[in-house]
Amino acid sequence: MFSKPIFKQSIQANWKLWVIITFVAAMILSAFTVTFDAEGFAAIASAAEGTRFSNILSTMTSLLGSLENFYKLIAVILGIVYVVFTANNLVVNEVDSGSMAYTLSTPIKRSSVIFTKSIFLVLSIVLMYGIIGSTGLVAAQLKYQNVTGYTITDDVRAAAEALNQDERYISERMYLILENDHAMREAAAARNMDTEAYTIYLESVINDRSYEEAAAVITDERWDIYKDDEDMEDEDIEITAEELAADPTMLLLSNDALVTGAKVTGLSVNEYQQFINNEIVSLEQETEVAVKEEKTPNEEGTEATAQPATQPTVMVSEDNADILMQLVIESSAKALNMETDQVADKIALIKNPVALEAAMVATDLTEQQIITMANNGMVSSAKAVDEALEFDAEAYIWLSIGLLLLILALSSISFFASTLFNRTGLALAIGGGIPFTFFIITMVQQLMDTSENLEYLTITTLFDTEAILTGGDFGWGLVALGGITFVLYAASNVIFTKKDLPL
Repeated sequence: MFSKPIFKQSIQANWKLWVIITFVAAMILSAFTVTFDAEGFAAIASAAEGTRFSNILSTMTSLLGSLENFYKLIAVILGIVYVVFTANNLVVNEVDSGSMAYTLSTPIKRSSVIFTKSIFLVLSIVLMYGIIGSTGLVAAQLKYQNVTGYTITDDVRAAAEALNQDERYISERMYLILENDHAMREAAAARNMDTEAYTIYLESVINDRSYEEAAAVITDERWDIYKDDEDMEDEDIEITAEELAADPTMLLLSNDALVTGAKVTGLSVNEYQQFINNEIVSLEQETEVAVKEEKTPNEEGTEATAQPATQPTVMVSEDNADILMQLVIESSAKALNMETDQVADKIALIKNPVALEAAMVATDLTEQQIITMANNGMVSSAKAVDEALEFDAEAYIWLSIGLLLLILALSSISFFASTLFNRTGLALAIGGGIPFTFFIITMVQQLMDTSENLEYLTITTLFDTEAILTGGDFGWGLVALGGITFVLYAASNVIFTKKDLPL
């Protein structure tokens, strides 16, 4: 049924548009990836909160969240442009212009003609979005090197230069930075932190990674044990880094996990085991203190009241921490004769003696409380940037597959219209109007806060990017898109083969 001459003719007639759309989409995706600014986008999203653009900008605080907007909007509209005009050019335009009569006057069967043209459209879309998706992976790897390993951040680059080591080598052995004062200073400066805060940040990162690597080992061991147990769900078998940090005793039960965790921290297995034991004791003590604070009745059965200290200080809770931090920044900026944004961008300035004194007066906090707040602010900001730059390759691949299936489904609508009608104008109105309407509905959904009912009016909601990025249930939507594609392409082949043509 496949005809090489028809396939070559289809390529010759449509390759220019294919190249243009592929190139433009790949360049835009690369630009989204390379120019991503975690801190900048977070500020923009915060400023847009409460506006009609908050739905779009709120996802741009992470690299994959930023790419989600490309996949949901830009890549879709570019794909629609390609499939609408290509589907129209492949069939109905030839029928309307009379060139189809010449094609069918050759020994090539009508079924072979339409089958080959449908194969061309499908393969051209698969190749197009395969190239686009691959371009995104390459751009992320070249810019951040986060596809095949830990993200190479500015501090890693600075430390690698100071230690005269490869950046990837240092990113996998962050403890080497702790062991070298010069590397510490350079790395801290690269992240706009002082060495005190950077030490806290670095130790936290190393510990988190050790739990992450160890959790993966424990999960693999549990899969070997429970893979045939029908009563065990996948989420029950998998152990996350967060679960391991909350209950480190699981680490002591796996020698391989201890070895893996020790390697990340640069400790010996015995030293790492002792570290885990200390963490367990610390967690138990924190639990005991929390229980005592929740229930402290005196002998008469009333709540015990703490005696006031000789020099009362302001308690910093989660509720007022942001307010106090803003007061500290504003007072520090005024004392240093600087803009508030400058101090907010470089929290270490708060530790300046002049700034500290002004902040203490403005907030009634102690010097140590302000320093602690500054350290926590710098560490939280740095870790937020790290988290934003993390690249989940599996989620990205599913985004690419989902986009491909959506474009194929939209192409099947355009191709069906191209075979159903004999006039170009009518085929464009239906085959192009429906996909563009779906896209407009998607735009409205993005801009509106309450648009749940609109999801039933478009097939674009079957490509659930949010579910893909958050690990939700998205499989049935992709299956439905595949089903739509198969049914409409099959129907197109049957209709064109059997219908009367104005030849």
